[in-house]
Amino acid sequence: MSEQSTSSQVLIVDDSRVIRRAAFKILQKEFDVIEAEDGADAWQQIQENKNISVVFTDLGMPNMDGYQLLAHIRKADDAAISNLPVIIITGAEESEGAKEEVFEQGATDFISKPFDSVSLKSRASAHINYRREVQSLEQRVATDKVTGLLVETSFKQQGEKMLAYAVRHCSDLTLVRFDIDRFAEFFVKHGKDISEQILAKVASMITDALRKEDVAARLGVSRFGVLLPSSDPQGARQVVKRIVDRVNGLKLKIGNDVTHLKFSTGMTYPSLSDSIVFDDMMKQADQALQKAQAGGPGNIVCYQSADTANAAPQIADVDVDLEQLLNSAVDQNSISREQLASAMRKFLPLMELADGQLKLGLSKVVLHLKNRLKN
Repeated sequence: MSEQSTSSQVLIVDDSRVIRRAAFKILQKEFDVIEAEDGADAWQQIQENKNISVVFTDLGMPNMDGYQLLAHIRKADDAAISNLPVIIITGAEESEGAKEEVFEQGATDFISKPFDSVSLKSRASAHINYRREVQSLEQRVATDKVTGLLVETSFKQQGEKMLAYAVRHCSDLTLVRFDIDRFAEFFVKHGKDISEQILAKVASMITDALRKEDVAARLGVSRFGVLLPSSDPQGARQVVKRIVDRVNGLKLKIGNDVTHLKFSTGMTYPSLSDSIVFDDMMKQADQALQKAQAGGPGNIVCYQSADTANAAPQIADVDVDLEQLLNSAVDQNSISREQLASAMRKFLPLMELADGQLKLGLSKVVLHLKNRLKN
């Protein structure tokens, strides 16, 4: 097996162990070969293993046949899966009509049984190399060459996907925009090379503070964006503060000059609904960023809509005894708004647990209550 093949695997799918072994023996010296005994087994491996670069599959198999496996691959939400090369292994029993059908469904190529070693190797090599070139090109296009972060187009694509997921699953999503204060003056004074080194350093500080599922991008000369999925307001603020503190603590000695960088920050974590689009979130975060910049270097501002700004003051959290409160409700004694709000906040984790285990369909209700009861 070559060193290059360790990150590019060939998946052989056939219910015949003899066929799988024959393919394995031909390919094993040059490729990392894995096997699946039917379409169901193959589909599970494809979803779990990002190193699979080409699939050779038989058509007639139990549990899930080759037609169904091909359909699953081509309809996958993950582009890395939906674009996988799928080479159909055909036998004498397959008609021209069957070949035409799978070709129309998106089959990449065909190879006949019994295998010709040269044909099998050449197809595997050609499709792996092509896929590698495409992925390399996509990676170069999608990332900023100075910082290694996503470019704005890719950031928006990720944001739209994350927003759709958050709305569908009633989870949180926070969007943050950062800008290095007075960076234009720094650029004029120190030039392009030094400025790009600083941008790369700031980008690394941002990524070091993020979780694996978070996404960062460069959105302008000195402007950055971050997406924090499944992050409530309190958690998002902690991440933002960690990033801002690191950047604000950065001292740059260039010649006899010592420069202190400052980040202005705008963020939004709106109440999510089917009506909101990602462009709205971008505009909200940008408005918050402009407000932060107007207030002076290093400010952090969270977007507030007109409705939020004019809303009644939030109810303070007070210590409550739930059992005593229930007794008071039964006895129709007076209960303050503060006590009711605090009780509901305590009750929310139980509602989430019950909804998850008992399938009560309360996820949207819980999210709505969380938003209404924010401190």
